[in-house]
Order: sequence, then C-alpha cells, then structure tokens
Amino acid sequence: MSRHDLQPLNESATCITVGWDRPLGTFFAHVYLADDEPQELDIPSLAIGEDFHEVTDPADVIDMVRPYAHLPADLADTLRADERAEGCSEAPLAIVLISTAALDTNEWPCPF
Repeated sequence: MSRHDLQPLNESATCITVGWDRPLGTFFAHVYLADDEPQELDIPSLAIGEDFHEVTDPADVIDMVRPYAHLPADLADTLRADERAEGCSEAPLAIVLISTAALDTNEWPCPF
C-alpha cells in the first residue's frame, strides 16, 4: 500500500491522503475536514477507493481532493508507479478471508 499526504489548501481540511491499495486493487483518497466532529475510529470526512477495484484511474482521486489540497504536478504518474511497483490482488480480500476462515483445524495434529 502506498500513501501520500498532501498539503491542505487552507484550514477547511486537516489531512488529505491519496495512494494505492494493493489488497483492494484500487486508488484511494481520504479527506479529513476541520469542522467535522472527531471520530472514534478515525473515519475520514470524504473517502473514495474503499471497495475492491473501485477506482482504477488516479484522476478520480485527484479530482476528489483538488478542492482541498495542493497537488504535485506528477501525482498521477506517482500513483501509477505505485500501482506498477506493488501490483494488485486478483481476488477481493473478503473472499480470501472467508475461504481461510472456513478451515476446520480440529483434526490437525498438535505440533508440540
């Protein structure tokens, strides 16, 4: 997973993050707005790219954060390079977790 913190344009946002999520195979963006109430689980005010293969073009996350962050000129290229370097999972993480959770280990021999 890659993560790039961007500088906010003004006080309306406190944190803007974009990146590539290998397990979900998606680009993502998180924006935390200053006037939102603090969240117990650190939930972003605005988010995109939280589902399997949801965002396949870095331009979509760039467009979402444009009103809130200073954008490096090479951000799209950086995100594409992250995608190439890290690769992509072929199956959604939830499917992988479900298949491993279904294993019955009761019959496995004790290793000690």
